[in-house]
Amino acid sequence: MAVSGASRQKQIPIGFHLTALWAAILCLCNFSVLQGQTDGRWHQSIGTENLNMQALIFEGGRTFAGGATGSYLSTNSAVDFALSNTGNDSSGPTRGFASHSNFLFTCTSQGVFRSADHGVTWSQKNSGLTDLRGSGIHYLAPYLIVVAPTGVFRSGNDGDNWEAAGLAGTDIRCVTSIGATLFVGANAAASSVYRSTDHGVNWTAANTGLNTTSVRAIERKGTTLFAAGAVGTGVFRSLDLGVSWTLLSTATGLPSSSYRGFASDDFFIFAGSFGGGVYYSADNGDTWTAINAGLPDLTIFDLELNASMLVAATNTKGVFRFALSNLPRLPARITSTALTPEGFSITYSAQTGAAGVLEYSDSLDGGWNELQTMTGTGSPAGVTDISTPLPSKRFYQIRTQ
Repeated sequence: MAVSGASRQKQIPIGFHLTALWAAILCLCNFSVLQGQTDGRWHQSIGTENLNMQALIFEGGRTFAGGATGSYLSTNSAVDFALSNTGNDSSGPTRGFASHSNFLFTCTSQGVFRSADHGVTWSQKNSGLTDLRGSGIHYLAPYLIVVAPTGVFRSGNDGDNWEAAGLAGTDIRCVTSIGATLFVGANAAASSVYRSTDHGVNWTAANTGLNTTSVRAIERKGTTLFAAGAVGTGVFRSLDLGVSWTLLSTATGLPSSSYRGFASDDFFIFAGSFGGGVYYSADNGDTWTAINAGLPDLTIFDLELNASMLVAATNTKGVFRFALSNLPRLPARITSTALTPEGFSITYSAQTGAAGVLEYSDSLDGGWNELQTMTGTGSPAGVTDISTPLPSKRFYQIRTQ
């Protein structure tokens, strides 16, 4: 259980090598324990008791949950839900949600449904879909993408019309993107992950090190990819956009299992196990901790979070919520760097109102120099360290005030 006012120092070194130059990040920050619900337990979302739930999304100030009995809506951060399924699939599970512009979408066993009134009513949008059994749905401008047991489909007009988008005959189970690159996870295919940089016109295998026959969930956290392997494997991580993968060992605190749901923000990555409950990491997957107190069903289909709440969709007990104020959270952290012709590009994220100084040093034994002052907005921000000539080695840290 988190104790209000507790804090400690933590150092997070990250290094990489790019074009014979490398930068290392050293983030020195105070842990901050937020105020709020502090019992460290999951709490049942009223109105979902004993229901199968398989998908979640936060959309504006609303939370949607979907499963075997359709779509449910909460307007109070998952405290309670009510059925919001008029026109949506009522004979099979709602397996995924996506949002774009003024529309909300579901993928179900009966195809894709669209709502223009925040889930009050839904209309079926299946023109051009040759397989209605949607496994996942995602928006990557300018296309809405849906994956199914027979491949990938896309729509450039918010679901009014669909066309095939490759991997025909392949059982595709999940989808995400980083920048303009689309990633899908497959079951019993030649590759467990495929990648496309042209919205599905062409696909390439992204399977090196991914020794699993199935990927049922895939998540991006910044420029890191996490993929859920088949039973007996676990979670794989890629730091190079799917070029190579590493299985996160049980020594990190994440047991071998099948995982079905992820959620992430700039501070945390969460993984939902199919039988082992929920785990979180505050260091991009290097170490994990279980958070299962109060969770009666440890079979997790999906996870979702907003600024204050983590929500879990379970197999037989409905939806549960967990306050993020129970977890230690860095007030600011560097999330990625990249080498550009101008210098080192640094991306960082800081909690709203958190004040700090982004500093650099060419030696951990030397002094630190101010690069930029910062005030957190809760969203990622970036700065380029323009240096001529470029140093062969540079370290960065955020010093919080």
